[in-house]
Amino acid sequence: MYPTSGASLRGDLNAVVEQGSAADKWFIGAQVLPPTMVAAKSGQYPVLKLAAAELLSAGATLRAPGGKYGEVVRAWDSATYDCQDRGLEEAVDDVVAKDLGRYFNVESAKARLCLRNIMLDHEARVAAEIFNATTFGAGTNSAVAYTVANLATISFIADVLAAIERVNDNGGQANTIVMSSTIMNRVKLGTLVQNFVRGSMPNDATLNVNATTLAGAFKDNGIERVLIGRARVNSAKKGQAYSASNVWGNTYIWVGDVKSGDVGLGGAGRTLVWNEDGGLFTTETYRDEGRRSNMVRVRQNTDEVIVDATAGTLITTQYS
Repeated sequence: MYPTSGASLRGDLNAVVEQGSAADKWFIGAQVLPPTMVAAKSGQYPVLKLAAAELLSAGATLRAPGGKYGEVVRAWDSATYDCQDRGLEEAVDDVVAKDLGRYFNVESAKARLCLRNIMLDHEARVAAEIFNATTFGAGTNSAVAYTVANLATISFIADVLAAIERVNDNGGQANTIVMSSTIMNRVKLGTLVQNFVRGSMPNDATLNVNATTLAGAFKDNGIERVLIGRARVNSAKKGQAYSASNVWGNTYIWVGDVKSGDVGLGGAGRTLVWNEDGGLFTTETYRDEGRRSNMVRVRQNTDEVIVDATAGTLITTQYS
């Protein structure tokens, strides 16, 4: 028997979904804009900006006996967020469930696939926030265009070091590099990059250039990790042949500060999750007796926000 109304939270399906997605290393959205729970669906939070709040002003004054020190008057700004309810559901017809149930759990499989669809949407929204030249300022052109013809001279190292300095100029410390897998492949083939990575770890002349070794090579400059966006999305219209497109694109490399937890801890941004309506991804089922089907639903109530645009900067790759 099934309930005829209402939806049941399905922790067991969440477990199956999470196990299925854990093997898929392509999604980095929740690492770039880490999820943070918020008590209200929408709200406001204070922002201290560099100029108005005199965050990096050197303003000490001399004081004569009987006189007063200089006084700082800081202005506070504010920003808002608004979590949006998004989701996807799919029917599990009783006949299909009984027929295919000989081979696999149809309900679990459809929940896993719906989750993948929702994760792709989240990934695309995060990529749009991070690779945003309006938010983080017009990207700085790479010293050398990231083309095949320039493999011997691609200056990824100089580009990243300059980007780290730009974040330092704003009183921040970049700890993360984000790029698409296509750009990473171009970077890996660069002669100067290979020399830099192996030069920073001279005991291994055969060292491969990958996300881990790149992060290690920039460790002294504050970089802790390099995140590679590999997620693909179908860019074709519904009903047309599948056409793969990299969610993260090849126009930019992002260098900035990523932090988890409360927004007051700093970092470029967060995925704000309304905690009264589930977690980052919530799986539910309900019964549609008229269709003789169980309905599987995956949803989220979130807002992907940049809380500090000075905590990151863009490199324009000039890729072709």
